[in-house]
Amino acid sequence: MRSRGADISMIRPTLEDVARYAGVSRATVSRVVRRDPNVASETVTKVDAAVAELGYVPNGAARSLATGRSNTLAMVVPEPDTRVFSDPFFGLAVAGINAGLAGTDMQLVMVFASRTDRAGAVVDFLLEGRVAGAIIVSHHRSDGLVAASLALPIPTVFLGAPLLPPGYDKTPYYVDTDNYGGARLAAERMVEMGVRRPATVAGPRDMAAALDRLHGWCETLEQAGLEVAVAHGDYTRASGARAAAQLLDADPTIDGIFAASDLMAQGVLDTLRERGIRIGDEVKVIGFDDFEAASQTVPPLTTVVNPAVELGRQATVMVLNLVKGRETPSPVMLPVELHIRASG
Repeated sequence: MRSRGADISMIRPTLEDVARYAGVSRATVSRVVRRDPNVASETVTKVDAAVAELGYVPNGAARSLATGRSNTLAMVVPEPDTRVFSDPFFGLAVAGINAGLAGTDMQLVMVFASRTDRAGAVVDFLLEGRVAGAIIVSHHRSDGLVAASLALPIPTVFLGAPLLPPGYDKTPYYVDTDNYGGARLAAERMVEMGVRRPATVAGPRDMAAALDRLHGWCETLEQAGLEVAVAHGDYTRASGARAAAQLLDADPTIDGIFAASDLMAQGVLDTLRERGIRIGDEVKVIGFDDFEAASQTVPPLTTVVNPAVELGRQATVMVLNLVKGRETPSPVMLPVELHIRASG
């Protein structure tokens, strides 16, 4: 084990060290190391000098990527481990990605970035050439990965539309569900059932899917002349229960709640049951996902179908086309439908 007093020269320099020393971005260093012919000669000279001065040595994986032999894709998930392993969306997305890899020699690695200070380490991992491409799932504006990923020199696809940094005017590669349209279906169903005091448990404010679902819900109900109460959760069951309690405390006459995920909808059901409110009668509840548990809740949950497996498969098809240098359309938007059950 290295002592605290070890000479800094004994520590292997990273791609970020070279970038800082040369005064360029990490992506530029990666391109120079891979001998990308599109880098200006003066930049190559500057980076090469920094590499020599610091003693930076690219790893074997980087060299394999430079020769086109990397056979690994990364699924990057900027979420806490507890959420990744408790939310069915991630397992279904992985199943879809594996389906997309069927018949190829590619393999999948999962990279977790559950804290904002992990974003740099994850980007370094991707830049050092360990993977041929990346699929980034469940990204937030606040995690820093979207902005960093847009500059990656490897094919990168977002599973779900990213919230782009200010001034970025290119269309990134992504696949997504029609979140806006799905929320409209939920709102139209509430109107059809005679709901007069609608509310929603929306998702995080720094995720595009959550904002699209919120806008689709609110705009449809406002067009119907209804006011909408809003509380926010983080796509977990506990946050759905808390948000539902907040909404009902503020307005006990609420008669319809749309939750932006099935897990949050289950939390809404928990709160309604605790308060003795008849679900589907006194208060209608609609979720968004239609994962397996939706048909097993009490009562069964009316919900918008979120095709997570197909999202994963389509993202994989897209990134593999990019790895192979093929043109691929973006974005790819998947349609939604509403599955009606007893809750609403």
